[in-house]
Amino acid sequence: MKILVVMTAKATLHLLDGEQHPSGFWAEEFVVPYTLFKAAGHTVDVATIGGQAPTVDQTSIDPQFLQWVRPEGSPNEDAANAAEYVRVIEDTAQLKNPIALESLGEKDIAEYDGIYVSGGHGAIGDLPHSDELAQILRWAIAQDKPLATVCHGHTSLLALRDGEGRWPFEGYRMTAFSHSEELVTNMAGRLPLILEAELTRLGARYEKAEKIWDSHVVVDRKLTTGQNPYSSKALAETFLTQLAKV
Repeated sequence: MKILVVMTAKATLHLLDGEQHPSGFWAEEFVVPYTLFKAAGHTVDVATIGGQAPTVDQTSIDPQFLQWVRPEGSPNEDAANAAEYVRVIEDTAQLKNPIALESLGEKDIAEYDGIYVSGGHGAIGDLPHSDELAQILRWAIAQDKPLATVCHGHTSLLALRDGEGRWPFEGYRMTAFSHSEELVTNMAGRLPLILEAELTRLGARYEKAEKIWDSHVVVDRKLTTGQNPYSSKALAETFLTQLAKV
């Protein structure tokens, strides 16, 4: 099988107070699914807007920071995980020369068995504003492809509309990075959007884990969504199960 992984190319996020906050993609949300996809024997392509090499959010590879983005009481494997994230990122040649989303046409999308959109706060800055990405996702929906997104990767879905101007995921059950989780980040009150609020406004039936930072994955029809970085493993495993049904 062949999977397209879509990532943010933004290295900073423009906050409401004018700060250009260092950002990028979240390491766990790329490395864990990518590794599982490859281990399952799938071909994986990486794409960004403009074919720009994505930038890893430095806090996502900082062992001292990772303790704050996993549920209380979970195993402390932060140092080993951070080292593995760095190793995979450095060894993945496609991160240095990704496919330009703009170069992909309808026939190209037909060759993929599924699309996974990785997250990170940087995604807020470019994924919802790309007409080309919206078109790729419309083709994928029309071709009945399984889609998966995690955390802020859901921003890629916000601009989608069908021929009648409706959001194609209206009424879907889904999860995403929660408002509760946003409130404990150092960007609280300064973000351009709150994903939970935006998805709910568009008509999603939003749900989340009972405990902050805990893993939570939701499947509704061909859409698989994960709440936060800690959901990456369960999301990837669930998505692989969905792909096996294709």
